[in-house]
Formats: sequence, structure tokens, C-alpha cells
Amino acid sequence: MTRMNVWVPDDLAARAREARLNVSALTQAAIAAELARTATDAWLATLPAPRGLTHEASMRALDDAREEFGA
Repeated sequence: MTRMNVWVPDDLAARAREARLNVSALTQAAIAAELARTATDAWLATLPAPRGLTHEASMRALDDAREEFGA
């Protein structure tokens, strides 16, 4: 495992020590979450733009399909 230096304000470090937090685990989780978020953002950016269909129109179409197929 690679060792990294992470700089935090003194008061935050003191509070983390007082709370007996596993700062390494928290840092790993935060980095993993940020990587997942940016990957999701990148994926969303590849999707086509919405076509301007309103929620109400979508719900009407769904209701019509249910009525047509007896669901």
C-alpha cells in the first residue's frame, strides 16, 4: 500500500484524534467516493441531452400504456 501525506488543519486533526477516528480509512473512503462521483459525472456527460419531455407527459404515456395493455 502506498503511503501519502494528507494535510489537515490542527484543530481538525486534534478532533479526529479525540474521537479516535481511523483517518486512514476515512481518507480511503473519501477518495473512493470522489472517484466514483467523477466517473458517474463523466458517464452522465456522454448521455444525450433530454428531449424536453415533461414528467406529466411521461406519466400520461405510462397510464395510456397500462390502460391499453390492462396492467
